Amino acid sequence: MSPAPARPSVSHTHVLPDDAKTETMGITFFDLSRFAEWSSTDDDARVASFLQTFYALAAEHLEPVGARIVKFMGDAGLAVFPTDVAEQAIFALCAYSHATRTVAREYGLDTYLNVNIHVGSVVSGSFGVPGAERFDVIGKAVNVAARLGRRGVTLSAQAFRCLSPEGRARFQKLTPPTTYRFTN
Repeated sequence: MSPAPARPSVSHTHVLPDDAKTETMGITFFDLSRFAEWSSTDDDARVASFLQTFYALAAEHLEPVGARIVKFMGDAGLAVFPTDVAEQAIFALCAYSHATRTVAREYGLDTYLNVNIHVGSVVSGSFGVPGAERFDVIGKAVNVAARLGRRGVTLSAQAFRCLSPEGRARFQKLTPPTTYRFTN
């Protein structure tokens, strides 16, 4: 048996993709409640059908307002949007959450789409395994968005400040930490 070909060594110096840039963006994590519970007992094809609809709903609601879906991870996803369309993107995410709940009920599921929204600085660019890079966002602000973790649509204070007074009136303040939940 011949030895495996040697892999080129990876330099541990600061290497960023050529298209990497630091920018302030809206960052959102979304995740279905109780999905693992349902998907572990239901037919795989039915679960896949629901997820395909879930993904299509994301594109239908988010892309028209300038949001970009970064990735899906089963029943969860990460999307970003430019701050100049923050209000439109935030309310598109609210509509996406509602539409997902409606479709889930059609599938006989009692699930909610939990949506965390934050605005902050990220490094964006084409990251990944050499030859298979894809757009991603990295930074402390991404972690903040991931950890907002409440039920429903939750905004950080930074995201809330992007809303007009009329938009702000549609959210309820929660503490601590200060976040805002959509009240419809």
